Amino acid sequence: MQDFSGVNIKNMIIHNVGNKIKGESLDLSTELCDISNQVTSQYLKQFFFSAFKFDITYRFVHESDIVMNEIYNYVKQIFDNPNIFYEQSVNIAKHLYEVSVHPNIKTGELCIVHMQNCIIDNNVTDAIGLYKSESKDYYLKINGNEQGYDIECEQGINPKKLDKGCLIFRLSESNYKVYIVDKNINNTQYWKKQFLMVEEEKNEYTNTSKALKLCKRYIEKNENIEPEKKLNFINNSMIYFENNEKFNLEKFTEKIFDNENESDKFKIYLNTQEIDNKFSISSNAVAKVKKTIKKSIRLDDNVEIKFKDSINDINGLIEKGYDKKKKKNYYKIYFNNED
Repeated sequence: MQDFSGVNIKNMIIHNVGNKIKGESLDLSTELCDISNQVTSQYLKQFFFSAFKFDITYRFVHESDIVMNEIYNYVKQIFDNPNIFYEQSVNIAKHLYEVSVHPNIKTGELCIVHMQNCIIDNNVTDAIGLYKSESKDYYLKINGNEQGYDIECEQGINPKKLDKGCLIFRLSESNYKVYIVDKNINNTQYWKKQFLMVEEEKNEYTNTSKALKLCKRYIEKNENIEPEKKLNFINNSMIYFENNEKFNLEKFTEKIFDNENESDKFKIYLNTQEIDNKFSISSNAVAKVKKTIKKSIRLDDNVEIKFKDSINDINGLIEKGYDKKKKKNYYKIYFNNED
């Protein structure tokens, strides 16, 4: 459970971080932000938390020693001693500037905030938030005067749109929970890999999501499987994940594939992707991946056979054949009623 309604913003500062490889500057603030205005504070809290999904948890990593992970080290010092918030915020901004060496990285304001009284997984704890705003929205501001009203355009940050963000909760001395947002992940992953140096933690959500996506990829990319069999395999995969609380690789392959050879090939493929053979299934992950799966067969002449939802017995619903006179393949569809 998460509850941020009683959060107190202890310290906050904003630095401007340019793209180092383009010769842009790093502009450091010399004072903390004034967060005494209650209305501003209310919208800041919305900005700080609303964009995050709390299904996927990350952890800090380093190839040799975790204390050499810059962000881990800087936020640990803030947690240990909030009085050095400013000094560590400068270190964080400098680190971001040093890794901003990809041509697609945009200049933006880096907001660093220390928050208290956060409730995460039923624990009351502090949090460090890192937020980079790279895009701006335009707002129309209406001003009243003695003659009536006039209007002007202003540029600013939309509190409902976060480009890049990171929330770091410390549940204990060595237990950190990290959540990230990256809206421009297709352009460059410097925020996650070079700046934060984090990787996903394995849990029921990530295991379920990854396993289902790998099923989808394996079936779609396998040219040796006929289209109607692909449809049957992906349909049966969804049925298995929707109707079982736990994933078992042996039982799964028995249900999905109709021959041992194909089953063995899939097991080998899944094992190369570092998926656990057994794990609890997350219904939230199933629902999310299900939206991306298309259960259809594309034919020539701009024809497509599409199924809106999982079908208990696709083999009993669709039949493939070949018409010798017309010299064409065909599909026969069985149904009870039509709309």
